Amino acid sequence: MRTPLILVLGLAVGITGTLLVYQSLPPEEGSPAARIEELDRELMRTKVQLAAAEARNPKPQATTRQKLAQGANHIIEDIKDGKTVDMNDIYQAAKPALRDLAPIFDRLHRRDLHRSNKFALADLTRKYHLTPAQQEALKSYQETRAEEQMAAFRAYNLADSTTLEDMVKASHKQQRPQDGLDAFMNSTLTGKDLERYRADRLAQRVENVQAEADRRVSRLNSLVSLDDAQQDQVFSLMARSSPDFDPSMQFEGMSGDTARLDAGQSRDEAIMQVLRPEQLIEYETKRAERRAEAQKEFDDIGIKIPDNWDMFGDD
Repeated sequence: MRTPLILVLGLAVGITGTLLVYQSLPPEEGSPAARIEELDRELMRTKVQLAAAEARNPKPQATTRQKLAQGANHIIEDIKDGKTVDMNDIYQAAKPALRDLAPIFDRLHRRDLHRSNKFALADLTRKYHLTPAQQEALKSYQETRAEEQMAAFRAYNLADSTTLEDMVKASHKQQRPQDGLDAFMNSTLTGKDLERYRADRLAQRVENVQAEADRRVSRLNSLVSLDDAQQDQVFSLMARSSPDFDPSMQFEGMSGDTARLDAGQSRDEAIMQVLRPEQLIEYETKRAERRAEAQKEFDDIGIKIPDNWDMFGDD
């Protein structure tokens, strides 16, 4: 048995070697096999040339329309499948296109700031008798400040990490163009003009604190009936947490013993502590009902509102 097995193995090895040698030989010139081999070589050369060309000339970036379409694809598919779409997903999908359109938004933003600054310059000149040199200095300050505001807005809202919630909260933050202006005017004005400016600004800040605190008290009272003491406490918490507040300010119903924020405590947490247990239950119940009503408006188009949806109505 051993000899036939050796013969069979030898025969198999010999056939395999013959086939390998045959395959290694060039095909006969003009044969179909020769033509196929030539086409294979041409295809390989073309692939190498294309790879080199792509390395030298990268593919052009997608257009704004293409970016928007790419981002919206999964949203459209979800809508077709009857799934709800989160508002933040829509915002994230649109963000690449928003970046491309940023120069247009910048122009609109710059135009609005220019108009506002022009009016402010004329008003401040009239009230506080700015000299031509002071007017030029203020105009220069306004232009610099405007560019800084636009750059900060663009960098924040178009960053990958910024969510729709972040954008809404940022838009609700009180715009405070007077902060930098106060420093400018205090270093520019003198005498009675400076005294008048400081008095006007204090009155304006008192008005801001009063309006903001009254608004929050009214909003909370519409959900949960507050007694007089609770209204005073909520007003005090709102007033003291305002960036315009100064301890020297005096408001009706607000004394030195009224509610204050504890260290590390947020304003909203402190306000919730003012409510009695039954009021807290009523507050959460009405808040849930309002959220359900708001969601109904978006159900028909398959959009899910954020869990903290009421941030759109209040900061």
